[in-house]
Amino acid sequence: MKSSWQLGRIAGIPLQFHWSFVLVGLWLLYDSWDPGNGIRWDNFQWLLIWVGTVFLAVLLHELGHALVARRWNIDTQKIVLYPIGGGAFLERMPEDPWQEVSIALAGPAVNFLLAAMLFPVIWWSGNENLSLLFQFFLNPQGNIIVFDAATWEYLIVVFFLLNLLLGVFNLIPAFPLDGGRVLRAVLSKYFSRTKATIIAGRVGMLGAALLMAAAVHFGDIVFGVGAIFVFILAWVEIQVQRRRERLSNALVKDYVSPDFRRLYLSPYCSLQTIREEIAHWPDQPILLLDGWQHPHGVTDKAALLSKELDEYTTDAITAVVGRAAWEALHPEENLLRAAEKLDKYQLYAFPVMDHYGRILGLLDRKTIEAVIEGRKPPSK
Repeated sequence: MKSSWQLGRIAGIPLQFHWSFVLVGLWLLYDSWDPGNGIRWDNFQWLLIWVGTVFLAVLLHELGHALVARRWNIDTQKIVLYPIGGGAFLERMPEDPWQEVSIALAGPAVNFLLAAMLFPVIWWSGNENLSLLFQFFLNPQGNIIVFDAATWEYLIVVFFLLNLLLGVFNLIPAFPLDGGRVLRAVLSKYFSRTKATIIAGRVGMLGAALLMAAAVHFGDIVFGVGAIFVFILAWVEIQVQRRRERLSNALVKDYVSPDFRRLYLSPYCSLQTIREEIAHWPDQPILLLDGWQHPHGVTDKAALLSKELDEYTTDAITAVVGRAAWEALHPEENLLRAAEKLDKYQLYAFPVMDHYGRILGLLDRKTIEAVIEGRKPPSK
């Protein structure tokens, strides 16, 4: 099962719904089920409108993050909506504190702007139902009765309150909420990025624990699920930042491996011939070189012996490996930059070259993954 389904694009950004939205549909059916009479479709429709209103507010919130990130030349890979919220997945997180603050505050700012636009409609439009509905939602047990309110009047008041609550809630300084990201950005001025993330993350985990206590006290499942969600994301962010710090402090020159094989491509050499040549080679990265001894790409023994290439056994090796696909690293680059290139270009390994274009060795994915996980890299 796919983790999410794409429904389209908004402002050029893919919009996806997480698979767990199936649970929302099941809840709607369960809550609308009347034993002996079947589904009460009027109730189902009303609940569906409520859910749609909630996620419209969430979508606009996340779009605010994405558009301000675009202002700082940071693209958004996708916006994903979950049953308990949403997320704008940026291609990278800004290191500049001001950029992070502006992106974090953009979401709540959109919600407050929407609430501000609806405020005069509720209080100054002369529609008494709107003000009565507002009072009713604030105090459902109060002596307030609204008989003839239309659906659109309910939606206006609900949308106002949702945006107000969403904006306020996200400003709580508990990571990964927007307020927690602002807290990390402020702390980054006085501590390292990692230290700031750890402090903000632990504040978020403490906030999640308090939210869970409130959920138990009031018997609120939504609060409980939200507490778990916040706790996990705060913990994950701490681990991610620790890994980024390890990569930032490691230089390519300290992990480059001069122990690799070279394979020279010839337009007349078949895959079968290549397989016979590499049959007894050790399991090491293989650098493909063209006739001018320029890099053509990096592969390994398992890839060249793969059954998926059997259909090419009579073709020239150049037809098998395709066009040149490689990116070089400089020995003074850090492993964080190398890891970003690996993800961007989806390559197996990189040739490491000096200023003169000499190939010093290879840096493969396994070595970078070992550093990320805090393990000893494979021996060079």
